[in-house]
Amino acid sequence: MFFWDTLPDYRELTEGAVVVGTPKDFAFAVFGLVVMQSAYWYARRLQPQIRFARRVLLGHVLLCVSEVSFFFVSALATVAMFDHWRRSQFVFWKLMLLVSAIFAFFCYKRQLASVGDALLETQPERADKGTIEPKGTGKP
Repeated sequence: MFFWDTLPDYRELTEGAVVVGTPKDFAFAVFGLVVMQSAYWYARRLQPQIRFARRVLLGHVLLCVSEVSFFFVSALATVAMFDHWRRSQFVFWKLMLLVSAIFAFFCYKRQLASVGDALLETQPERADKGTIEPKGTGKP
């Protein structure tokens, strides 16, 4: 939903236009950030209890989506910070909103990557056997 809402703004920013958000846009952004952070921290508590069956393709797709989603947000923040910063005046709360969005999408990336890693893990057939696949692209 975030990408659907911000893609036109991203296009305008990369073309050099000045994008001004409405109060409704900012309220939507804050609501989205609160939902993202609430879901992330709740899921983080549950993560040690959840086990997935091995699904290699789905695991790779989730890892790819996690990387691409954070790349898009990083590119948008870079354009907003460095290319358009000098055109507008410094507003502390807007900077905090941008930092909060970057952090929320970082958490989203970590969650997708940890689920992707869990789907790629091999489950040992016996308790005395260990796994030989590398881990760690997104696990906490």
